[in-house]
Amino acid sequence: MSSSSGSGDGSRRCRPGPGPERSFLDAPTHPLRLGVAPFESGQYVRLRNRGRGGYLFADESGRGLSIDSRRGMINTVWGVHILQPPHTVRVLLFGAYGRHVAFAPLDAPRPGHIGYYAAQRKFDEMDDTYVMWWTTPGTRGSVVLLNGNPANLMALRANGRYRRWNTGVSLEAINRTRVSSMMEWEVQIIPMRVERPLYQLGRTRRFGPQGRGSQEIIMVNFDLADVNGNINGRGGTIGAFYGRSLIELGYKLEERFRPLGDGYVFRNMTLFIRGGQLGQLFPLLTDLPLRDDDIDIVVFMAGTSGHNRLRFPDVDAE
Repeated sequence: MSSSSGSGDGSRRCRPGPGPERSFLDAPTHPLRLGVAPFESGQYVRLRNRGRGGYLFADESGRGLSIDSRRGMINTVWGVHILQPPHTVRVLLFGAYGRHVAFAPLDAPRPGHIGYYAAQRKFDEMDDTYVMWWTTPGTRGSVVLLNGNPANLMALRANGRYRRWNTGVSLEAINRTRVSSMMEWEVQIIPMRVERPLYQLGRTRRFGPQGRGSQEIIMVNFDLADVNGNINGRGGTIGAFYGRSLIELGYKLEERFRPLGDGYVFRNMTLFIRGGQLGQLFPLLTDLPLRDDDIDIVVFMAGTSGHNRLRFPDVDAE
């Protein structure tokens, strides 16, 4: 995989070039050339839109996607999983809430957005092609992300080139002769680090028993990894967790682990979140999403060999 070093916004990246549009027929679109480059399993990346700038952002709702210029937020970081089902290769991108970049054909598009709704989605079924993507080369190192499901070729795109308040992300059917730069994404590869990054938490406030003003009650399923980092069923469920606060979740876990010994306190825990039964683990560094479906997490204890093998995105790397 080729990449170049940037100066100014940090991460190693595939650098885009100027120009709003290109001919789709100019790209090497033979099926053998469509793949997943420059993505590799295990990476953490940011996706910067070439047409309007800003980064693909996992909305705090845990549902939508948008464009945001706050590069240092964990919501702009995406884990990479390369999937190789029979006869194909696809890339899955999962973010701060464990959920995957996805095509959502049954959801109505938001006003002012071109094409279909793009969302965050759990990955529970191997035939869920809504979360699967492949790439074709864009201009000067950028890529076009193509969804693997619809009969018509569709690409992930930003909105609001001129109406800057319109930050939503959608999918648009590709015109075979022209592709907009709003469909082109600069892949910035984020370096790894051994230390867990600092938590990125909102201000905590309370309305009765709810944290951060949320009225939702969710179920949190958790697994406790063993000293080698294996997940072998040592877990359970927090049946009625109020609100979104990561700190409050840590205290709840402390209560559940108290019979195991004095060392099982939140400051010694590292939490990962998983979006669906087939999802990969992503470090949980921010408050929980604003939605009411179940949350699945895995807990690693500091000082264990399993914890020592963990690697995190260096969100502050320049």
